[in-house]
Amino acid sequence: MMQKLFLLLVVLPILFRPASGFAQGRGDWLPQSDVKSPYAALSVPTALKPVPDSLASLLTKGYRITTTADYGGSGALFTLVWQRQTVICVLTAPVPGTDQNVPTSRCWALN
Repeated sequence: MMQKLFLLLVVLPILFRPASGFAQGRGDWLPQSDVKSPYAALSVPTALKPVPDSLASLLTKGYRITTTADYGGSGALFTLVWQRQTVICVLTAPVPGTDQNVPTSRCWALN
């Protein structure tokens, strides 16, 4: 199980590198919410419901990854879908020299 999780940590960022690079390469091109522009969307509160499953567990259940992005150097952010459910997960790799010695994930349902 630990080998599969390690493989997941190593292979997924490589496989999804183009999507991540595209998301970061363009910068923030969307209009900010406080800009007076007909194209600026309002900031609307969005519920994030914590999901008690790990990223690996969700993938085993049939969720599939649709997008990925770097999460500010502290992990990778994944968007997953299954049927009509959308979930976002942050995957954090082990950090040598700290008590964070296993990969962890935190997930939230958007709907």
